[in-house]
Amino acid sequence: MHLVSYERDGSIRLGCMVSNRVVDLNRSCEVMLEKQGKIRARQLAEAYIPPTMREFLQGGEESLALARQAVDFAVINPDIAIKRGLIYNEGDVRLAAPLPSPGKIICVGHNYREHILEMKRELPTHPVIFAKFPNTIIGPTDDIPLSSITEQLDYEAEFAFVIGKPARNVPQEQALDYVAGYTIVNDVSARDLQRRTLQWLQGKTLDGSAPMGPVLVTTDELDNPHELDIVLTVNGQERQRSNTGNLVFNVHYLVSFLSHIMTLEPGDLVVTGTPGGVGAAMEPPVFLQHNDVVRIEIDKIGAIENRVKRTAAHPLAGRKLDAYAVRLEEQLEEITRYCQQPEEVIRWKPSAEAWSMLETLCHVEEAMRYWLSDLTRVASSPGIEWGRGLQHEERLSAIDRAAHVNSKQIEQELQLTRTLVRHTLSTLDDSILSIESPHRNPKFGTKPMSFLIDHFLVEHLDIHLRQLGRNASHFHLLRKAGN
Repeated sequence: MHLVSYERDGSIRLGCMVSNRVVDLNRSCEVMLEKQGKIRARQLAEAYIPPTMREFLQGGEESLALARQAVDFAVINPDIAIKRGLIYNEGDVRLAAPLPSPGKIICVGHNYREHILEMKRELPTHPVIFAKFPNTIIGPTDDIPLSSITEQLDYEAEFAFVIGKPARNVPQEQALDYVAGYTIVNDVSARDLQRRTLQWLQGKTLDGSAPMGPVLVTTDELDNPHELDIVLTVNGQERQRSNTGNLVFNVHYLVSFLSHIMTLEPGDLVVTGTPGGVGAAMEPPVFLQHNDVVRIEIDKIGAIENRVKRTAAHPLAGRKLDAYAVRLEEQLEEITRYCQQPEEVIRWKPSAEAWSMLETLCHVEEAMRYWLSDLTRVASSPGIEWGRGLQHEERLSAIDRAAHVNSKQIEQELQLTRTLVRHTLSTLDDSILSIESPHRNPKFGTKPMSFLIDHFLVEHLDIHLRQLGRNASHFHLLRKAGN
């Protein structure tokens, strides 16, 4: 069975996915028992197939067997199913996490050999165990919150299993008898929070940091959990690929190992670890940004796809500098998209007067870093001069760099610059905006710091965006005329 939790009319209920339709298991069971002439059909359905996943799993094989009958009843009686609200098209409901409120969330770290090596660790002799909490759970298509408390939000594609009956001191050869089914989890991690102490917990428990779904595939339909391909992409670019056969500690071992430490209960979730390819291990590191789309697909289970969305739920929210940070990040995000144009557009150089797109992109990254550092320097020593009029120097530097880099390198540097914007402005106070300092170019005179941000950061990025747009449009027009 492909078990789901779905939301309709404001409540989350237990269902089963059948050919892109969702069968409500509790209601289908109730109507089925009515048709069989059972007395107190509603109470029996509530007892054997309650409307929530965790309670349902507590019923064990008896509840699963009755659920299968309920699905068959709804499918072969479409008139009754439609009239009584037993079945819905997938598009008419919202899929929630299949297990919205796990009892325990037990995560395994360093459980794929390639990930252990990329993080420069030694192979563990025992599983590395840590926890997440139910506040982290979101659905398979819900947005991943990007809080300004972190600058290093990272992804981790993970295969997960759910316990189906109480397990204590279980031998490995019997381990799968205690598993209810399998699902997908993205163990979203705030690396800067995770690494600032020896304990990982604070970097693993941000709200919404465990997208799950889309279904819980029961063990009768997935009998071998150790032959499944697992792939993660960010904005369509593949970042992680492996197979669950590469787990250092497999499902059998983990059920046995964990059950000797603690009693595992129905509805406990075990997240088995991530393969190599996390953003923190890239050179340079690349972390998730506002509007990034993260997709994880695992054989025989399906896929989850979540968009990263910036939140304002942080003490810095509402500051003028935070508003600047949002604006600058959005501009840099739009500029970064030009890096994803075909390589010939990036490399095109129409004339000595109009910069090539790649030169412009190089200049954006260099100029942004310069002005951010100058902003910090002047803020720490009010009254000192700022600005060196580096446009010509940085243009020459950009031209030189453009001959030696590709668009992917510039894209990564722009992503890091977006992170630097947030970091720089979050370390400053709004009071700096009124500080006045002289510019080294006399034509600007003495201006407040808000002028530095408005003119040399915000307005200059708009100029670069217009230049990139003109170059791209002109190139496409010439190519069209040539064809």
